[in-house]
Amino acid sequence: KMLFFGALSVLFLTVSAEYCYTDVESACGTNPKNGGLISNCNAKYGAIDALQADLQAFANANIETSFEFLLMSTHFGNYEANREGFKGLYRKLSDKSWEEAIDLMKYIAQRGGKMDLNQLPRSKKPIKDSKVLELTELNSLAKALDSQKQLADEALRIHAQAQHHTKQDAAVAHYIEEHFMESLSERVRQLAGYSNDLKNMLEERDASVSVFLFDEYLKKTL
Repeated sequence: KMLFFGALSVLFLTVSAEYCYTDVESACGTNPKNGGLISNCNAKYGAIDALQADLQAFANANIETSFEFLLMSTHFGNYEANREGFKGLYRKLSDKSWEEAIDLMKYIAQRGGKMDLNQLPRSKKPIKDSKVLELTELNSLAKALDSQKQLADEALRIHAQAQHHTKQDAAVAHYIEEHFMESLSERVRQLAGYSNDLKNMLEERDASVSVFLFDEYLKKTL
């Protein structure tokens, strides 16, 4: 019987230690404890502590992708390349990745976390990844498609982790699904279509004419 009450007391102390109210009582009582700290008075709940590093890395991956697209946009917009369609496409993709990164940072803060810009992205870049200044139009579409697929795979991984964690953080899973999975799916589909369309055009007629016509098409559809 004494053993039962002892175990119950330990359980009560463990659970009560997780509550803000308990912290406030301890800190503001007649005999303040824990140096007056109220560490549990925060916005954290669910599995955010376990998922925070992955969310930080994903935000940084989006920032990195945004800068890559911005560099590609600048490359195709210079006076030598003069591909206004490709310039516009990659600027649009850059802005989208940047917006999603900022939104994710806000969500991390909303859930009581902090952003760590030093948290490295989980996705690995291909070893033979071409330098932006050496990319042809078709190569650039392939590079863009690969980067969006990597982000989509990482979004799926975080979504699955949030769902299958012991605390089952449905809020994180819903956020990733609503803000990333649908838009990334659309971008992957679009870039896959562009890659195949340009490849087919290059096989049917003069390469310079094909690229010019495709660039004009991009200008009109963006």
